[in-house]
Amino acid sequence: MDQSLWNNIFAENNKPRAKPLGADQRLLFLQKFQGKLDLGLLFEIFAREVEKQIDIIRLVWDLEETSTLIRRGKATDYRQAFILRLGENDLGKLQYSTPYPLDKDEINLLHTYHRLFAGPLMNAIEYRRVKNMALRDYLSGLGNRNSFEQDLQQAVALSERRNVGLALLMFDLDNFKQVNDRFGHLDGDKVIRRFSSILKQSVRTSDRCYRIGGDEFAILLQPATDESAIHVAKRVQLLMSEDQTLRTLQIGSSCGVSQYHKGDTPTVLIDRADRMLYRHKRKK
Repeated sequence: MDQSLWNNIFAENNKPRAKPLGADQRLLFLQKFQGKLDLGLLFEIFAREVEKQIDIIRLVWDLEETSTLIRRGKATDYRQAFILRLGENDLGKLQYSTPYPLDKDEINLLHTYHRLFAGPLMNAIEYRRVKNMALRDYLSGLGNRNSFEQDLQQAVALSERRNVGLALLMFDLDNFKQVNDRFGHLDGDKVIRRFSSILKQSVRTSDRCYRIGGDEFAILLQPATDESAIHVAKRVQLLMSEDQTLRTLQIGSSCGVSQYHKGDTPTVLIDRADRMLYRHKRKK
């Protein structure tokens, strides 16, 4: 017989029996989440508590097309998924991989854990949503100026500590004021949304895009090289030239690029990109 099969049989026959949670245990479980709104910390506490009774090899949380790995082990043949809800609110799906099939007692125990966890999880999801709204530009869907300043500070610190390449690209739309004056703000808003979409299409999912003013935008690339920054700038120009809305309204863009050098501050990076951007604009 295959050794892995023997191991699974041994694990299943020797696993401790799951015990229902008493009233005191439920209260202690809930107390561990009090005042905690960080989703990563919340799931770490949750997983540690569940692992006191059930062996978990891998645990994944899915919400709104995003997967978060809670336990990083290799997926096994024994997988069980649970939908999490609180009232009418969808809280995503938890997918467990275990070294043996879960029995009825273990499944019932997980349902109990999930019911208790739903309240703290709902609070943390709502907190993240509100926090993201405060750092997001409502029209473009990109990060706003506050988000840009925070992320740039962190990106510079990372490059300083670990020698990771960082590039800042800044953009300013050409002919935008004339569009607003001639056609009105509805067409101006359409331009902002189209250009924002182009920025997101031009970068990796790990890179970050921002609207930092009326028609001023920025991209942070990390890791990055001079070549990757130039590639993104050219990609933006190409997609703009192919966009029917921007072509019809005669919208162009000017760009400035600033590569991080040892000792640079966020202000130095911004000033360098700004100077290059306005040199580019004056040449047109």
